[in-house]
Amino acid sequence: MRRAAGAVTLAVIFIAACSGEEAKEKMQAAAEKVEDAFDVSAPTGTGPTRQEIERERFNEEWRKLQSFREAQARGVAAQAAAEPPLTFVHDPRFDEKLRGTDAAAVEALPIRVPIKGDVSGPSVLKAQILLDRARYSVGAIDGRWGKNSEIAVYWFQQQNGIQPTGDVDETTFRALARASGGAGTLVRHPLTADDVKGPFVRIPESVYDQARLDCMCYESLAEKLAERFHTTIEVLELLNPQIELARVTAGQAILAPSVRAPAPGNAPKDIARIAISVKGNYFHGHDASDNIIFHAPTTVGSRFDPSPRETLQTVKTAFDPHFKYQPKLFSEVPDDAPEADLQPGPNSPVGLVWIALSKPHYGIHGTSDPESIGYASSHGCIRLTNWDAIDVARRTADKTRVDFVDTRH
Repeated sequence: MRRAAGAVTLAVIFIAACSGEEAKEKMQAAAEKVEDAFDVSAPTGTGPTRQEIERERFNEEWRKLQSFREAQARGVAAQAAAEPPLTFVHDPRFDEKLRGTDAAAVEALPIRVPIKGDVSGPSVLKAQILLDRARYSVGAIDGRWGKNSEIAVYWFQQQNGIQPTGDVDETTFRALARASGGAGTLVRHPLTADDVKGPFVRIPESVYDQARLDCMCYESLAEKLAERFHTTIEVLELLNPQIELARVTAGQAILAPSVRAPAPGNAPKDIARIAISVKGNYFHGHDASDNIIFHAPTTVGSRFDPSPRETLQTVKTAFDPHFKYQPKLFSEVPDDAPEADLQPGPNSPVGLVWIALSKPHYGIHGTSDPESIGYASSHGCIRLTNWDAIDVARRTADKTRVDFVDTRH
């Protein structure tokens, strides 16, 4: 999506947006004018700095939150299963790099464990891909460890009979490989006509300039391919050093993460309850027996634009939503600033889907900014990556309960 200069290893900083209200009395007046709870509106705002995202990547405060303490106390019985053929190395000095473009060679590299702390490389990349396939999303797969990956591992362990730590050991990696349908993590993907189809546009900074565009489309083919494979442009470039991603054509093959298939349009509505940790920056979809069947990092409200604390419901879902910019809703924007209407697209402030909640102007939605998810605050609602938001939308019915836990006081 829209990128700022200054990549950190395999990650790049983004500028994010989300919706908000409850800033001052003027918000009440604006809310009275909204006749439909399905109003899609949000500020463009200013994004987090590189330093802020780095600080949040290794913020360990999530381990102290009530939801994690309760999960540890509950525990579950360990489950036996057939072990996939895997090789591990426990030497932290083991030098692992993404060498060349041969998937078999990368897959043959031993997995360096434990995976924890500020580490990056093929072992991390493999673990992140397996988590994605097991429906414990880490957001953008970037080959670098951090809070998003740790929290996904923690909940995977808790649900699969492994002592939850958030660190990947041999037992956890083997369980991930089983849950993901096999240990293979890379695929040589022949590009289809849809994969390379445009249009591609430059997204200007000003919301009023954005309103003049025919669509909030991808800015480049590389950006579209990165989102297609739940990863970053940098990872695809490392996997394909001899290929210029901006110029690939249908029929050409690229090496990419073997991520989960998207939920189909007719997917069962199996998410019976949603739980969102405000301070833990995670999203859970629970089934009718209250098991976690989908996990993802999320970006929620800040102190200035807080997320709800009460129990809400989903109201209505729109794919490819139009976005209405309403200055009266946001404390940082002058009341007399003009409104603007933005066309749909993946670079819309609400991404590719909007799930309205039963509180006006609040929703669960996608983002133009996948690499900031989990590491930055929003203007009050619940942001997911576009691929995670689409899966949630297709698996969630209207009137689904939405609980908020680990709320700020």
